[in-house]
Amino acid sequence: MKYQEKFDGLHEKVKDLIRAAVNEAGIIICLIFLHVLKEGLAKEFDLALLNFVGKIKLVKVVTSTFIFPRNNELGFMDFLLENLKELPSCEVGSIAFAKDQIQTIREDLASLRSLMEISVDQSNQALRRRVMEAAHKTQLTVKSLFIGDIPDFRSPIIFDSIREELKEINLAKMEAMNICDNKYRLEAHSVSRTTNKVRVRLEDEATIIHKLTRGQKQLGFVSIVGMPGIGKTTLAQNVYDDPSIRCVFHIRAWCAVSQLYQHKDVLLQILSCIDPDLFEDQLQRKKHHSGDEYSKKNEDELEEKLKQRLMKIRYLIVLDDVWSSEAWNALKRSFPDNANGSRILLTSRLPMVALEINQNVTIHHLQRLTDKESWELLQKKLPEEKGFPLAHSDLGMQIARHCQGLPLTIVTVAGILARLEKDDGWIEVAERLSLSAVCATDQCMDVLELSYQHLPEYLKPCFLYFAAFPEDREIPSWRLMSLWIAEGFVQESEIKSLEDVAEEYIYELTSRSLVMVSKERSLGGVRTCRIHDLLHEFCLVKAQKENFLQFLHGDDKLFTFDEPRNLQRLCIFSGQDIFADSRLCSTRVNSLMFYAQEDEMLRSGFPKFLFLFFKRLRVLDLRQFCLHGELPSEIELLSELRYLAIHLSANSIPSSVGNLSHLETFIVQADGNVLLPDTIWNLKKLRRLDARNGFTFNWAEENLGSLHNLDSISVLVLSSVQSEKILEKFPNIRRLKCRLFKYEEYNGDCNKIVAMGFLSQLESLKLDHPRRYHLEFRFQLMNLKKLSLSYFHWSEIPMIGKLCSLEVIKLDHEVSPQGTWDMEGFEFPQLKYLKLERLRISRWKCSSDQFPRLRKLVLVQCWRLKEVPSCFGEVSTLETIEVHGCSDSVVNSLWEIEKEQKDSGNEDFQIFV
Repeated sequence: MKYQEKFDGLHEKVKDLIRAAVNEAGIIICLIFLHVLKEGLAKEFDLALLNFVGKIKLVKVVTSTFIFPRNNELGFMDFLLENLKELPSCEVGSIAFAKDQIQTIREDLASLRSLMEISVDQSNQALRRRVMEAAHKTQLTVKSLFIGDIPDFRSPIIFDSIREELKEINLAKMEAMNICDNKYRLEAHSVSRTTNKVRVRLEDEATIIHKLTRGQKQLGFVSIVGMPGIGKTTLAQNVYDDPSIRCVFHIRAWCAVSQLYQHKDVLLQILSCIDPDLFEDQLQRKKHHSGDEYSKKNEDELEEKLKQRLMKIRYLIVLDDVWSSEAWNALKRSFPDNANGSRILLTSRLPMVALEINQNVTIHHLQRLTDKESWELLQKKLPEEKGFPLAHSDLGMQIARHCQGLPLTIVTVAGILARLEKDDGWIEVAERLSLSAVCATDQCMDVLELSYQHLPEYLKPCFLYFAAFPEDREIPSWRLMSLWIAEGFVQESEIKSLEDVAEEYIYELTSRSLVMVSKERSLGGVRTCRIHDLLHEFCLVKAQKENFLQFLHGDDKLFTFDEPRNLQRLCIFSGQDIFADSRLCSTRVNSLMFYAQEDEMLRSGFPKFLFLFFKRLRVLDLRQFCLHGELPSEIELLSELRYLAIHLSANSIPSSVGNLSHLETFIVQADGNVLLPDTIWNLKKLRRLDARNGFTFNWAEENLGSLHNLDSISVLVLSSVQSEKILEKFPNIRRLKCRLFKYEEYNGDCNKIVAMGFLSQLESLKLDHPRRYHLEFRFQLMNLKKLSLSYFHWSEIPMIGKLCSLEVIKLDHEVSPQGTWDMEGFEFPQLKYLKLERLRISRWKCSSDQFPRLRKLVLVQCWRLKEVPSCFGEVSTLETIEVHGCSDSVVNSLWEIEKEQKDSGNEDFQIFV
């Protein structure tokens, strides 16, 4: 019955196509069952079968219900428009046949793009959905033409229907603009403050109280910052109600600003805290239909009233859940600076908000609870009659640890446990309690949904993409950025590279307390990152709900998988052999990522069904699928690939890879050096080339092209033979990791010199020299910011001193040891990080003038060094010295440096031994 209802709701043209396909099917059945297929009927049968297949393919495209992803709509639209713009130069016959129609559709979509920029409100949602449906239908049809899913002569029918739909949308848009001059405005919902007597953050409370009650007399600002659900509001409540705060401040007021800020509501909240009796009297008068003094005042009058009440009084105002500086800009006129120690306490998920409000704000970053604190909170949140029996305290600690220090999770888990009966079944459920159950609660979903909805449109798909990685996985930032770029999430900029824009996206997500930094770079950037398990569960639920991503976990699902319409991304977690034999068919998937269940990866043949049923792939990540033998030459059939990551047992790549003209990121994991074919130079869009154990080039010809878009290489294996010629092929490279290799025919007595001055864009360089092999590099790289040398020669050190842009230097094990390192004549005006590892120097001479911006000094296993130069006590910018595996005399020399730093007022200086 439901299928009949679906059919009845279809467009008449679509019904006609389906009826035609059914008729063809009937003809085929008749030919099979009513006739013996004699030779005379064979051609008739073949023709009927051909017609049936053609109609089915057409119906497949036209009848799609287009359950398309509902995030990053603007980014998808821009990406599609750019792709359609390039189609006129396409020589594929199917596309050439429909060029004019495609360009007309592109113009119509471009004119409707403005709908994607309008704030999300009810009046525009229906039109937005219709525009996005037409856009996705256009993309699907163009891709189908590319790979031959529909014949050329059928495409006009589909494109005509899209054009008709766009015309109707344009008319509806114009009508809506005439009718609706004013946008619908959402009302702010006031959030009541509830007193929470559960206290587990006593040290945090003491710190905040100290910051509020000590220090300058001028109006001061303190901000509590942290991820959603970490307990910012609870901490602020406990501080607000603390007796010492009550004694210090004559007036205290609390207001919930919230995401949907309304100025008058906030003013009324503050005034109701200052004059609660007056508001109570007014409430009584209102019941008897008498006047309401405050509610009748306009905003200017309320601002003046608040200012008068706070004048010459020491006050504390708590602004809870602040999302932007807009609220403060409107309120600051009402908060006089009485020079008496008044304070503003803010809570926010966004550190930048506090800095926008006041550059001198004291920011307190709230950390997750320890396992012990989590266990204490869980016990306190359970009713006494539901408390854990002593016999099951280990179970309680296990559950608390599973919450990963997030109070929101702990409180929600306590609520779930409190509703269960206390018996063996209760214990069993507690043991099986998962974050999916926690995330499903309204309390959690509301908190996390608010953070998600506050993200800019371009960040939403980037955040949801974390669902594509297994839980608790540390993700290298470069891999995440490469995937975002391949997916089309990263907006192009005229002044920045795509990698730089993607890095800003990561910073935005970390600053919004949604993504955690696992490992930092030398200067504080993000090396690896992850998200809390609760946020990961939220991303999984949200991604599947919005048809953004499907995650198949377990072998059975590979054989029972029912592909949702227009599924964009598929992540598979299963056995390697099971995946190879599954014969998945998902013709519309753009991205496929595989994760192996086995601890030890087996070696299997390539899953060739990908070449048949996944031709639209843009992202293919098979790093955890260990391929037995070589990569099949049929890889060229996946012509849409932007991102390819593979794990090989062989050490060569087929030349057909050179036909992947859209490829931007190529990652190869192999047991040894990987030999790349000379066709690799055809990949003009390549941005990143990565092989963990190194790669070499098949240098068959001299006149091969250059890779101008290549931004990052790791790890390039160089010999003396072709080093300069190869490096010249990457004129715009910014990040380069090289390992030097000695060929047998190379004359070891000769020191080969490699000039690198032509790499004018290079910012990061890592060179790993093998022992007893000297390939001397002449840097002359004025833009170089980071330099790492392993097994280097001291003859290279003078050149380093001429690189005035260097911010990071890492030196590991010199080949020709020096007794003394005298740095006279060296200057590092921009150097912020210096690491010396396994250097065999005994004395080190330098001056503080040579390191005017140094922040961090690291010494590792410099056994012969007798002391750290005392001049580092005079470097005013120095924040940290780390020493590992050095002599006692080196450690002892640090204490004098620390004393000098502290005496100079550098209270934040730290030493780690």
